[in-house]
Amino acid sequence: MADTPRRILVVNGKGGCGKTTVATNLAAMMARRSVMSAEGSQSPQKVVLIDHDPQASSSFWAEQRGPDLPAIHVIQAHQKAGMYQTQSFAYRIPFDTDVVIVDAHSNSRDRDLESLLKQSDIILVPILASPIDIRAGGRFIAELLTHRIFRAAPRPVGVIANRVQLKSETALKLQHFLECLDVPSVATFRDTPAYHEAMENGRGIAELPDSRGARREYAEWKSLVHWIETQPLGETRISDAIRSMPLAASRRPDPSTSARA
Repeated sequence: MADTPRRILVVNGKGGCGKTTVATNLAAMMARRSVMSAEGSQSPQKVVLIDHDPQASSSFWAEQRGPDLPAIHVIQAHQKAGMYQTQSFAYRIPFDTDVVIVDAHSNSRDRDLESLLKQSDIILVPILASPIDIRAGGRFIAELLTHRIFRAAPRPVGVIANRVQLKSETALKLQHFLECLDVPSVATFRDTPAYHEAMENGRGIAELPDSRGARREYAEWKSLVHWIETQPLGETRISDAIRSMPLAASRRPDPSTSARA
Protein backbone atom coordinates (compact mmCIF):
# COMPACT_ATOMS: atom_id res chain seq x y z
CA MET A 1 0.00 0.00 0.00
CA ALA A 2 1.25 3.48 -0.88
CA ASP A 3 1.47 6.10 1.85
CA THR A 4 -0.42 8.44 -0.47
CA PRO A 5 -2.46 7.11 -3.39
CA ARG A 6 -1.53 8.23 -6.88
CA ARG A 7 -4.46 10.35 -8.10
CA ILE A 8 -5.17 10.37 -11.83
CA LEU A 9 -7.70 12.78 -13.33
CA VAL A 10 -9.29 11.94 -16.70
CA VAL A 11 -10.86 15.14 -17.99
CA ASN A 12 -11.91 17.10 -21.06
CA GLY A 13 -14.41 19.91 -21.36
CA LYS A 14 -16.14 18.21 -24.31
CA GLY A 15 -18.45 15.23 -23.93
CA GLY A 16 -18.16 12.05 -25.94
CA CYS A 17 -14.35 12.02 -26.06
CA GLY A 18 -14.00 8.69 -24.25
CA LYS A 19 -13.20 9.76 -20.69
CA THR A 20 -15.10 6.81 -19.26
CA THR A 21 -13.40 4.37 -21.64
CA VAL A 22 -10.01 5.64 -20.50
CA ALA A 23 -10.95 5.74 -16.80
CA THR A 24 -12.47 2.24 -16.67
CA ASN A 25 -9.76 0.55 -18.70
CA LEU A 26 -7.08 2.28 -16.67
CA ALA A 27 -8.78 1.15 -13.45
CA ALA A 28 -8.83 -2.44 -14.73
CA MET A 29 -5.15 -2.24 -15.71
CA MET A 30 -4.10 -0.80 -12.36
CA ALA A 31 -6.14 -3.35 -10.39
CA ARG A 32 -4.18 -6.16 -12.09
CA ARG A 33 -0.85 -4.82 -10.88
CA SER A 34 0.83 -5.75 -7.62
CA VAL A 35 2.42 -3.67 -4.89
CA MET A 36 5.04 -4.67 -2.34
CA SER A 37 4.11 -4.42 1.33
CA ALA A 38 6.48 -3.32 4.09
CA GLU A 39 6.84 -7.01 5.03
CA GLY A 40 8.00 -7.87 1.50
CA SER A 41 4.85 -9.65 0.33
CA GLN A 42 3.00 -8.76 -2.87
CA SER A 43 -0.70 -8.00 -3.17
CA PRO A 44 -2.97 -6.51 -5.87
CA GLN A 45 -3.17 -2.74 -6.01
CA LYS A 46 -6.28 -1.31 -4.42
CA VAL A 47 -7.98 0.96 -6.92
CA VAL A 48 -10.72 3.54 -6.39
CA LEU A 49 -12.74 4.84 -9.36
CA ILE A 50 -14.56 8.12 -8.72
CA ASP A 51 -17.49 8.72 -11.07
CA HIS A 52 -18.33 12.43 -11.39
CA ASP A 53 -20.30 12.08 -14.64
CA PRO A 54 -24.11 12.39 -14.20
CA GLN A 55 -24.52 9.67 -16.85
CA ALA A 56 -22.89 7.27 -14.35
CA SER A 57 -21.27 5.18 -17.08
CA SER A 58 -18.28 4.24 -14.92
CA SER A 59 -20.63 3.13 -12.16
CA PHE A 60 -22.62 1.02 -14.65
CA TRP A 61 -19.38 -0.56 -15.89
CA ALA A 62 -18.32 -1.45 -12.35
CA GLU A 63 -21.70 -3.04 -11.62
CA GLN A 64 -21.14 -5.46 -14.52
CA ARG A 65 -17.81 -6.74 -13.16
CA GLY A 66 -17.85 -10.38 -12.11
CA PRO A 67 -16.52 -11.67 -8.78
CA ASP A 68 -13.64 -13.38 -10.62
CA LEU A 69 -12.18 -10.00 -11.62
CA PRO A 70 -9.96 -7.75 -9.45
CA ALA A 71 -12.10 -5.60 -7.18
CA ILE A 72 -12.46 -1.88 -7.90
CA HIS A 73 -14.04 0.39 -5.31
CA VAL A 74 -16.42 2.91 -6.94
CA ILE A 75 -17.43 6.25 -5.46
CA GLN A 76 -20.51 7.70 -7.17
CA ALA A 77 -19.62 11.36 -6.75
CA HIS A 78 -22.36 12.35 -9.21
CA GLN A 79 -24.94 11.48 -6.54
CA LYS A 80 -25.87 13.78 -3.68
CA ALA A 81 -24.90 12.69 -0.19
CA GLY A 82 -27.63 11.09 1.92
CA MET A 83 -29.70 13.00 4.45
CA TYR A 84 -27.53 11.94 7.38
CA GLN A 85 -24.18 12.01 5.57
CA THR A 86 -21.77 14.80 4.82
CA GLN A 87 -20.39 14.93 1.30
CA SER A 88 -16.85 14.31 2.55
CA PHE A 89 -18.02 11.17 4.40
CA ALA A 90 -19.96 9.84 1.42
CA TYR A 91 -17.00 10.37 -0.92
CA ARG A 92 -14.27 9.20 1.46
CA ILE A 93 -11.46 7.11 -0.02
CA PRO A 94 -10.50 3.90 1.83
CA PHE A 95 -7.29 4.36 3.81
CA ASP A 96 -5.44 1.50 2.04
CA THR A 97 -6.00 2.80 -1.50
CA ASP A 98 -3.03 2.73 -3.91
CA VAL A 99 -4.53 4.44 -6.98
CA VAL A 100 -7.44 6.85 -7.42
CA ILE A 101 -8.86 7.39 -10.92
CA VAL A 102 -11.33 10.22 -11.44
CA ASP A 103 -13.79 10.14 -14.35
CA ALA A 104 -14.66 13.85 -14.55
CA HIS A 105 -17.89 15.16 -16.03
CA SER A 106 -17.88 17.09 -19.29
CA ASN A 107 -18.83 20.43 -17.78
CA SER A 108 -15.82 20.63 -15.48
CA ARG A 109 -15.25 24.37 -15.41
CA ASP A 110 -14.37 27.04 -12.87
CA ARG A 111 -14.96 25.78 -9.31
CA ASP A 112 -15.52 22.17 -10.41
CA LEU A 113 -12.27 22.11 -12.38
CA GLU A 114 -10.49 23.90 -9.56
CA SER A 115 -11.59 21.21 -7.08
CA LEU A 116 -10.57 18.39 -9.42
CA LEU A 117 -7.14 19.92 -10.06
CA LYS A 118 -6.46 20.28 -6.35
CA GLN A 119 -7.05 16.55 -5.92
CA SER A 120 -4.96 15.27 -8.83
CA ASP A 121 -1.34 14.22 -9.31
CA ILE A 122 -1.53 13.37 -13.02
CA ILE A 123 -3.96 14.63 -15.68
CA LEU A 124 -5.03 12.70 -18.79
CA VAL A 125 -6.93 14.46 -21.59
CA PRO A 126 -8.56 12.16 -24.19
CA ILE A 127 -9.22 13.73 -27.61
CA LEU A 128 -11.05 12.24 -30.59
CA ALA A 129 -9.83 12.52 -34.17
CA SER A 130 -12.46 14.91 -35.49
CA PRO A 131 -12.19 18.61 -36.39
CA ILE A 132 -14.72 19.60 -33.70
CA ASP A 133 -13.00 17.53 -30.99
CA ILE A 134 -9.53 18.76 -31.95
CA ARG A 135 -10.69 22.39 -31.77
CA ALA A 136 -12.54 21.89 -28.46
CA GLY A 137 -9.66 19.86 -27.03
CA GLY A 138 -7.18 22.58 -27.90
CA ARG A 139 -9.28 25.20 -26.10
CA PHE A 140 -9.67 22.98 -23.05
CA ILE A 141 -5.95 22.23 -22.81
CA ALA A 142 -5.17 25.94 -23.04
CA GLU A 143 -7.71 26.60 -20.26
CA LEU A 144 -6.21 23.81 -18.16
CA LEU A 145 -2.61 24.94 -18.52
CA THR A 146 -3.45 28.55 -17.73
CA HIS A 147 -5.69 27.76 -14.76
CA ARG A 148 -4.37 29.45 -11.64
CA ILE A 149 -4.43 26.18 -9.63
CA PHE A 150 -2.38 24.39 -12.27
CA ARG A 151 0.05 27.28 -12.63
CA ALA A 152 0.49 27.44 -8.86
CA ALA A 153 1.28 23.69 -8.63
CA PRO A 154 2.01 22.15 -12.05
CA ARG A 155 1.63 18.42 -12.47
CA PRO A 156 2.18 16.02 -15.41
CA VAL A 157 -0.36 16.29 -18.24
CA GLY A 158 -0.68 13.69 -21.00
CA VAL A 159 -2.92 13.77 -24.07
CA ILE A 160 -4.53 10.58 -25.37
CA ALA A 161 -5.54 10.17 -29.01
CA ASN A 162 -8.75 8.17 -28.65
CA ARG A 163 -10.83 6.05 -31.06
CA VAL A 164 -8.39 6.61 -33.89
CA GLN A 165 -8.73 5.03 -37.33
CA LEU A 166 -5.07 4.84 -38.27
CA LYS A 167 -3.94 6.45 -41.54
CA SER A 168 -7.26 8.26 -41.97
CA GLU A 169 -7.27 11.97 -42.80
CA THR A 170 -8.68 12.91 -39.40
CA ALA A 171 -6.06 10.77 -37.67
CA LEU A 172 -3.31 12.65 -39.50
CA LYS A 173 -4.88 15.97 -38.47
CA LEU A 174 -4.99 14.84 -34.87
CA GLN A 175 -1.37 13.68 -35.05
CA HIS A 176 -0.33 17.09 -36.40
CA PHE A 177 -2.29 18.84 -33.63
CA LEU A 178 -0.63 16.71 -30.93
CA GLU A 179 2.82 17.41 -32.36
CA CYS A 180 2.14 21.13 -32.01
CA LEU A 181 1.17 20.88 -28.35
CA ASP A 182 3.56 21.68 -25.53
CA VAL A 183 2.34 18.58 -23.64
CA PRO A 184 3.17 14.96 -24.48
CA SER A 185 0.95 12.55 -26.39
CA VAL A 186 1.09 9.48 -24.14
CA ALA A 187 -1.14 6.93 -25.89
CA THR A 188 -3.09 6.23 -29.08
CA PHE A 189 -6.11 3.94 -28.84
CA ARG A 190 -7.87 2.60 -31.90
CA ASP A 191 -11.53 2.61 -32.79
CA THR A 192 -12.30 -1.07 -32.17
CA PRO A 193 -15.44 -2.99 -31.06
CA ALA A 194 -13.33 -4.51 -28.26
CA TYR A 195 -13.99 -1.42 -26.14
CA HIS A 196 -17.76 -1.80 -26.47
CA GLU A 197 -17.47 -5.45 -25.45
CA ALA A 198 -15.34 -4.50 -22.46
CA MET A 199 -17.79 -1.81 -21.32
CA GLU A 200 -20.80 -4.11 -21.54
CA ASN A 201 -19.10 -6.81 -19.46
CA GLY A 202 -17.44 -4.65 -16.83
CA ARG A 203 -14.01 -5.54 -18.10
CA GLY A 204 -10.90 -3.81 -19.35
CA ILE A 205 -9.11 -4.58 -22.59
CA ALA A 206 -6.59 -6.64 -20.60
CA GLU A 207 -9.44 -8.81 -19.25
CA LEU A 208 -11.07 -9.71 -22.56
CA PRO A 209 -10.69 -13.16 -24.12
CA ASP A 210 -7.58 -13.27 -26.28
CA SER A 211 -8.08 -11.54 -29.62
CA ARG A 212 -5.87 -9.71 -32.08
CA GLY A 213 -7.59 -6.38 -31.45
CA ALA A 214 -7.37 -6.69 -27.67
CA ARG A 215 -3.68 -7.71 -27.80
CA ARG A 216 -2.85 -4.72 -29.98
CA GLU A 217 -4.56 -2.31 -27.59
CA TYR A 218 -3.14 -3.96 -24.49
CA ALA A 219 0.40 -3.07 -25.56
CA GLU A 220 -0.60 0.60 -25.77
CA TRP A 221 -2.25 0.45 -22.33
CA LYS A 222 0.94 -1.00 -20.85
CA SER A 223 2.86 1.94 -22.29
CA LEU A 224 0.38 4.39 -20.75
CA VAL A 225 0.64 2.74 -17.33
CA HIS A 226 4.44 2.88 -17.57
CA TRP A 227 4.28 6.61 -18.33
CA ILE A 228 1.95 7.20 -15.38
CA GLU A 229 4.08 5.23 -12.93
CA THR A 230 7.28 7.01 -13.94
CA GLN A 231 5.86 10.50 -13.39
CA PRO A 232 7.03 12.24 -10.22
CA LEU A 233 4.43 13.06 -7.59
CA GLY A 234 4.26 16.64 -6.44
CA GLU A 235 4.94 19.84 -8.35
CA THR A 236 6.68 19.47 -11.72
CA ARG A 237 8.29 22.03 -14.00
CA ILE A 238 6.30 23.54 -16.84
CA SER A 239 7.83 24.98 -19.98
CA ASP A 240 8.60 28.66 -20.39
CA ALA A 241 6.07 28.78 -23.25
CA ILE A 242 3.26 27.67 -20.93
CA ARG A 243 4.42 29.83 -18.03
CA SER A 244 4.37 32.90 -20.28
CA MET A 245 0.71 32.33 -21.23
CA PRO A 246 -1.74 34.63 -19.43
CA LEU A 247 -3.89 33.14 -16.69
CA ALA A 248 -7.29 31.92 -17.85
CA ALA A 249 -10.07 34.35 -17.09
CA SER A 250 -12.74 33.17 -14.69
CA ARG A 251 -16.16 32.47 -16.15
CA ARG A 252 -17.83 33.62 -12.97
CA PRO A 253 -19.35 37.09 -13.28
CA ASP A 254 -17.78 39.97 -11.42
CA PRO A 255 -20.26 41.00 -8.64
CA SER A 256 -19.33 44.66 -9.02
CA THR A 257 -20.05 44.50 -12.75
CA SER A 258 -23.39 42.82 -12.11
CA ALA A 259 -24.31 45.51 -9.60
CA ARG A 260 -23.60 48.30 -12.08
CA ALA A 261 -25.60 46.62 -14.86
